[in-house]
Amino acid sequence: VVMRALLFKRDDYQKMLKMSFHEIAKFLQEYHYRKEINELGTKYSGSDLLELALNRNLAASFKKLMRISSDELGLLIREYAKRKDIEDIKTIIRGKFTNAGENTISASITGAGTLSHDFFMSLLKKDSVVQILKENKLADFSLFKEGIKELNEKRSLSGIENALDKFYYDQLIQFSERLPKVGDLFSDFIQKEVEILNLLTMLRMKRSKSSTDAIINFIIKSGNKAKDAKMMERAGTEDIDHISKSLQKTEYGSLFAKGIEEFKKNGSLIALEADLYKHLLKQSILFMHQHPLSVDVILGYMFAKDIEVRNLRIMIKGKQLGLSEQFIESQLIYE
Repeated sequence: VVMRALLFKRDDYQKMLKMSFHEIAKFLQEYHYRKEINELGTKYSGSDLLELALNRNLAASFKKLMRISSDELGLLIREYAKRKDIEDIKTIIRGKFTNAGENTISASITGAGTLSHDFFMSLLKKDSVVQILKENKLADFSLFKEGIKELNEKRSLSGIENALDKFYYDQLIQFSERLPKVGDLFSDFIQKEVEILNLLTMLRMKRSKSSTDAIINFIIKSGNKAKDAKMMERAGTEDIDHISKSLQKTEYGSLFAKGIEEFKKNGSLIALEADLYKHLLKQSILFMHQHPLSVDVILGYMFAKDIEVRNLRIMIKGKQLGLSEQFIESQLIYE
């Protein structure tokens, strides 16, 4: 509860939107990012300092939860936190693929999952994407067969990234099913997250004229057979309006109707993505309030903390690039 109280609220974001880059840095230093900014301030400055401080703060928050939780709860937190391991592996792979410098890549590694920062630094020293995948410590190398083929033939990382996502959600869903005490709220939340990911993937792939087979292949299973069958049906349709219509009576109906209009006008998914994740954030906050002493609180906090760090990164980058207040706000996800 104490950790949750430290998360930034709508008013804090509204204040920061009016600030300059340097004022935001000062604001973060005065609040719960002080320790990390002060420690790193002797060696780094500007946006590098803030990016590293955000990563280090996120890692410290997640590691603290893993440390103070009971064994059973700790296991679930670790499973959930593996999403940060997956993100860090993707960061390294993308960096290698685009020939980014080691300093640039390492500044984006959070080390907030179950694997250590030192381990990711050792991955960074590997010569190729294939070598990194062989040593990744999480997913079996055989899962990347198709993705590596796509990398070699089309110079695309999307198959490898999709294999990592599928692995993560498969493991998490299986794990939550084995824990009856956790209750249905957590499973429901993960199913919603998978649903949102699938809908956005589907639209992105339709925008880039991917084949129906390719789209179906990219769909992540949520563990709910009825919902998965519906999602496959949507993936198989050519018509974007049909997808929107099939969502009319769901909780995403109005969000989708609005987002699809923008998508059709300018091919952008920014507003829809932000709205869908705001919806998910509201769900996580809801179950933090409904079950104040359960695992849902901790996982709700982890999701909300992750979103906070994402928001602050967008804010810092936006201010640095001189983007309008209105544009930056449109990218933020908060209650």
